[in-house]
Amino acid sequence: MGMTGIYYVEKDNLQTILTGTTNQPDLDIDKTWSLIADMFPDIPFVPVQNQYAIDSQLTEFGTFYLPPHQVAQMAESIPVVRQREALEQRIDFDRWKASSQPDTKSEEDDAMMMFFFPMTEEDTYEDLVEGYLLPHLDQVFDLYLRAASEGQGIIFAII
Repeated sequence: MGMTGIYYVEKDNLQTILTGTTNQPDLDIDKTWSLIADMFPDIPFVPVQNQYAIDSQLTEFGTFYLPPHQVAQMAESIPVVRQREALEQRIDFDRWKASSQPDTKSEEDDAMMMFFFPMTEEDTYEDLVEGYLLPHLDQVFDLYLRAASEGQGIIFAII
């Protein structure tokens, strides 16, 4: 069992979400959160950096918040980063695969959260990237666009 990433769109219910008394998340991206965080260290679509961390009873693994103005700024970048060529430049399947092998991890890799993603030698680019990662990433982009259009913030939690 690995750590799963979930999103909530803040609908004037931030405190309800933080206390863990809310309904289902708006989006569950399973374990792709760590790969997306690795792909976008410059744009916090998965805001796991310390500056976004907030206290929460929702989970012990980490809860992070992006206010509406930041969600709106990030949404402006989506049309460019969503283009296939731009995405392919951010996908480093060979490094991900090599780094998932216990004898090839470096200190830098250990610092990256991508290792919460379980990868095996049998995983292919088509299965992992095309069939799993990119569909989840499209959902993340759509969530940000929707939240920005509604003037809402986003809460991300690792459960």
